[in-house]
Amino acid sequence: MEKKNNQPEEKNKQSEPSTEELKNYIAQLEEKVKKLENLAKVSNENYLQLQKEVELLRTRHREEILNQRKYGIEKLAKELLEVVDNFERALKHMSQMEGCKEAYIGVEMIYKQLLKVLENHGVKPIEVDKFDHNLCEAVATVPTDQVEENTILEVVQKGYMLHDKVLRPAKVVVAVGKEEIT
Repeated sequence: MEKKNNQPEEKNKQSEPSTEELKNYIAQLEEKVKKLENLAKVSNENYLQLQKEVELLRTRHREEILNQRKYGIEKLAKELLEVVDNFERALKHMSQMEGCKEAYIGVEMIYKQLLKVLENHGVKPIEVDKFDHNLCEAVATVPTDQVEENTILEVVQKGYMLHDKVLRPAKVVVAVGKEEIT
């Protein structure tokens, strides 16, 4: 009977790992835990970076939509400015003709209505007295000492803004200082 009792003890001793094996196994598990922690840290950093990128994309998309709403009529407005110019030429010509008073009044009403529609959509004329290269384009200069330098003497073509953006710069004639002849 003693053999029967010894056999299970021997089996238990063989199945129990040694202290060294347990230490190696714990070290392997700790190494796996470190790798998984690093993987989790990297994954979390990647996730946070992706979240930032998504938020930037959302912000950029919102800005693009706002700009599209704000400036979406730019091309149409530029083309309509040519119509405005033609109305102004027609009104100037009609004002010098006799017998066109009723037609002049009708054309002027349509012209004002067109300007009002453009204004309702953010298109407004540029109004400046001094030359500003951001708003005007100098098509000619006139040397004079009668007015201050950079004063606009004549507007050849009106300029227009679309909200805060120059749609078309004003084409102007600008006063420059007279050079002294010696």
